[in-house]
Amino acid sequence: MESSWAVVETTLPCVPLPPNSQREPIRTKRLVIRPMREDDLEAYHELRSQPEAMTGTSLGRPDRNIDESRSALQDFLSPRDSKMFLFGVFLASTGQLIGEGGVHTLVSSSCGWPEIGYKFRKEAWGQGYATEFLRALLEAWWKLPRTHVTLRVSSPSIDSKGEGEATEQIHADADVDNIGSRKVLEKLGFIQFSEWTEPDTQEHRLGQPVTLVGYRLSKP
Repeated sequence: MESSWAVVETTLPCVPLPPNSQREPIRTKRLVIRPMREDDLEAYHELRSQPEAMTGTSLGRPDRNIDESRSALQDFLSPRDSKMFLFGVFLASTGQLIGEGGVHTLVSSSCGWPEIGYKFRKEAWGQGYATEFLRALLEAWWKLPRTHVTLRVSSPSIDSKGEGEATEQIHADADVDNIGSRKVLEKLGFIQFSEWTEPDTQEHRLGQPVTLVGYRLSKP
């Protein structure tokens, strides 16, 4: 991604982040959003076995076996919870795991801000679950204790209201053709600030050009 960069004074959550053991489940009208556990592996593998659920991942394919899913699950567990704010998304009515997501990096390579993402089972698409999840997740994210930091970020992502600190941002990106995800982000107030083309990392399109759009959301 080609962009100008700048160094700003801003805020970010204190690191290490609260461990999973201190993260209370987040309850919405239809969902229970809680840290994943090792005993979620079978359900997580079912999610990651769906080609549709994995279309937005770096490899763009479902897991080939449960060992790949077990490896991916480690991002949700200690000690990686110290630098990631990730959760499973469960139906309150049945306890079924229908999705997962959260802040998977504190420093996005494309713009420097923390980056958020998600994936859902295909059966859960089009029912507003992604919006419901992200709204609750963002509320919890903004409530985390903050510290003042110096950060190198993409210049177009900066929201600076006069002199002083730049307003803290959270970042998300999407394939330019992924209208569903783009609508979810825009519904939650994310603002598009960039668009770029890079070689695709997905196995079935490896090296082919893919166009992505970057979004940002300011801390309230």
